[in-house]
Amino acid sequence: MNDWLNYLNLVLLFSMFAVSLNLLLGYAGILSSGQAALGAMGGYTTAWVTTSWGWNPWLGVALGIAVAALVGLLLAIPSLPLPAEYVILLTLVAGEALIGLAVASPVLGGVFGIQGIASPSIFGLELTRAVNWVIPLLIAGGVIFAICWRLGESPFGRVLRATRDDERAAASVGKHVFRYRVWTFVITAAMAGLAGGLFAVYLGIASPTVYGFDVSMGIFAMVVLGGVANLPGSVVGAAIVVLSTPILQRVLDLPPERESFVRIAIYGLLLVVVIRFRPKGLLPERHSRSAKKTTAPLTGSSAVHQPLALAPDPREVILEASGLSKHFGGVVAADELSLSLVRGTITALVGPNGAGKTTVFNLLTGYLRPDAGSVLLEGSELVGLRPDQIAERGMVRTFQDVRIWPGLSVLDNVAIAIPGQAGEHIDQLFLPGRHVRSCEEKVLRQAYEWLTFVGLEGKAADSAGTLSYGETKLLSLSRAMATDAPVVLLDEPVSGVDTAWAERMLALVEDMRNAGRTICLVEHNLHVVDRLASRAYFMDLGRIVAEGTLGELTSSPELARTYFGLRS
Repeated sequence: MNDWLNYLNLVLLFSMFAVSLNLLLGYAGILSSGQAALGAMGGYTTAWVTTSWGWNPWLGVALGIAVAALVGLLLAIPSLPLPAEYVILLTLVAGEALIGLAVASPVLGGVFGIQGIASPSIFGLELTRAVNWVIPLLIAGGVIFAICWRLGESPFGRVLRATRDDERAAASVGKHVFRYRVWTFVITAAMAGLAGGLFAVYLGIASPTVYGFDVSMGIFAMVVLGGVANLPGSVVGAAIVVLSTPILQRVLDLPPERESFVRIAIYGLLLVVVIRFRPKGLLPERHSRSAKKTTAPLTGSSAVHQPLALAPDPREVILEASGLSKHFGGVVAADELSLSLVRGTITALVGPNGAGKTTVFNLLTGYLRPDAGSVLLEGSELVGLRPDQIAERGMVRTFQDVRIWPGLSVLDNVAIAIPGQAGEHIDQLFLPGRHVRSCEEKVLRQAYEWLTFVGLEGKAADSAGTLSYGETKLLSLSRAMATDAPVVLLDEPVSGVDTAWAERMLALVEDMRNAGRTICLVEHNLHVVDRLASRAYFMDLGRIVAEGTLGELTSSPELARTYFGLRS
């Protein structure tokens, strides 16, 4: 019986590792292979201060949490800006280096590790038997699970899943992607430190074999088997992996030397089966359930689909760009570009493919930094700011290659764009009271209204990945509107859709203008430009070669013949 309780405790310990890794991998999409090594930081710290300095083991575990969090921060800052494949390599190398340092250090016990860690006590009860550890590990595991659940199933987690699916789109609605990812890495590193410290105290030893690379891969397998972005699935995955050993040895009566090979074969077979038939794991990620309950309009809110009918002031320039230049080696992407947008009007950028129209959007919104020039939004300089900062200042964009978050519900795709959400901030997320919940209810109702504005309210609870192409265009427009940004840049809003969808989109863009939004659109269809835009800039080879109304542009014999395909 005591042996089975020991395996239960191991399931609880590895569940802590797996649940924390799932928050990092499943929700944030950060491929880290160093969770066990971060646990080693907690384990070795605990072992060292208890055996060398005589600290209470619980104080050692607390210090181990802090050390693991610090190491996690030092790993996160240089690694997270890199592509995913480099992140997993860097965390792998860092993990192996940390374990190698422990092996090479006599102070840390070398290859044998630090042994003789004293058993802790709780309220005078010495934790010397497996049965005594069940409740403390349940409590510790419950705390880690609750924190991960609160983070993952909140507006904070919604941002994490958005950054996982598409970082550029998350930045375009004002989310500081790097900050969210660093916070998540540090928090999960601290959780790994807690699990590693408890593991060392439970075993009475901290050694390289306890926290080696094979252990990290085992934790990774637990998450994949159980289901990414599904925290209960991590517990299931931990139980499968840990309990396979006693089942093979005790139930099937395999000798230890054969059991290890059979167990590895079973792991491989399970992974192949899961990847082939259930690629999202035994318990796949769940989409937001709140959308099914969000059907009533927000009491006291303005009806977002009713235009305000604000008349533009032709003298009021809300955005002014001057002298924008961008070179990629010998290629001139933008050459001394200057343009201005008048508040409450629609301006178009037209020109042949490759003229640099999308490059202009990238320069205006911070995705490209100009070599020279200035961009002023209501008098404030935007050059040098990140895309999320520019979105917060009041200018957002859509993308030619429609960027949605397929792993989120349609409602959540819009909800994430609404500014001022308390639940996106850790310092508010764990405060007592209903402030975060009431804010989230308001956000979801506002998001539902914006879906109603574009006619997608019936799809609110669906996965965004199931939408048709035309519906994704509407969703992208709804998300941009939800930011409340006064300036919206639309990159080919009606391209690739049929006449019915195009007509619907054009009517919505007109409603946006009538509601006082300032719009700049890239468009090839001259009928669209003629209907919507009061002014147009014609681009070619990174330069603006003409500006005026569409009629004025097409009346130029040279432009009409060369670019518009019209005969004078």
